Amino acid sequence: MANFLAGIEKDLKKSGFDVGASAPPRYWFSTGNYVVNKTLGGSYHRGIPQGRVTGLVGASGTGKSFMICNVIREAQTAGANCIVLDSEHALDDDFVKAIGVDPDNDSYMYVDIDNYAQCKNVVSKIITGYTKEYGRDITAPRTLIAIDSLGMLMTTTESDNFDKGVSKGDQGQRSKQTKQMLREFVQAIKHLNISIVVTSDVYKNQDILNGEGVWIVNDAAKYSLSHIALLSKLKLKDKKDTKNVLGIKMKVEGYKTRFTRPYQSVSIEVPYETGMDAFNGLIDVAKAIGVLDQRGAYYYLKGQEKGWMLKAGWDLHKEEILELCEANSDDFLDADVDDSDIDTSNQ
Repeated sequence: MANFLAGIEKDLKKSGFDVGASAPPRYWFSTGNYVVNKTLGGSYHRGIPQGRVTGLVGASGTGKSFMICNVIREAQTAGANCIVLDSEHALDDDFVKAIGVDPDNDSYMYVDIDNYAQCKNVVSKIITGYTKEYGRDITAPRTLIAIDSLGMLMTTTESDNFDKGVSKGDQGQRSKQTKQMLREFVQAIKHLNISIVVTSDVYKNQDILNGEGVWIVNDAAKYSLSHIALLSKLKLKDKKDTKNVLGIKMKVEGYKTRFTRPYQSVSIEVPYETGMDAFNGLIDVAKAIGVLDQRGAYYYLKGQEKGWMLKAGWDLHKEEILELCEANSDDFLDADVDDSDIDTSNQ
């Protein structure tokens, strides 16, 4: 049997097939938040993998464009080329600069797109040019392609109908073209130092008893994307004045991942004024997995008797807490968020 397989392996290699162990991602880009990374990559330091297509999916207002900009910023910080395809005109220079992205950097390129054909054409040109220049060289420049969003892309039929002044949808073709395009992207980048991250919409679950949760991820994205983070939102209210909304409280679930146990979730706060902090959510996680103990106003690291107050001691202890959480990265994360509290207003 071994000789038989050896012969087949030799023939397959001669024919150009990749035979052997499937390689894990060579590197990862952070999402900009450690606990969000954990739900996707199984480590607090891994978020968006090389050679995969990751989807940030959620209802309107859940922070998808905000989150994709955080990924772009982290990729820039890591020295990667960043190509942004914007179909909903959300990623203007002022917006991305506020999140820390440098749109004036020579390694940053913005492309305005309207439909599936344009999206495929641009990505195809990028991948073809990259492959021609570098082939499968594992030392080739790291590159991120960010697409915001799939939901705003028009099909060819929709574009033609618009030009004719005809108000007619094309849902059947939209699903087919989404699935085909994502499938092509997955195959095209799996051996390259390219990561693709896209945003996509979800729709409200009308049958909450079917086990799917509050939101339904459309099948085209669900089955074609390599990696999916499902975003839900709650209102972040002022504790002194609950009518005053200070930002959003974002629940992030590792809806689809092959790098850790799926369906892990965390909750992070994103104030409008300050944005997302890399360590936000870590206290709740550390307490949940037993790394940190709270007794009244004091916090205690596992095995230590000397406590500290959060405001005075957080900056001194947060790196150590992160290391301890990483050492316990096999623990399953489950955000303490009741689905009935999730904002489904779609605003």
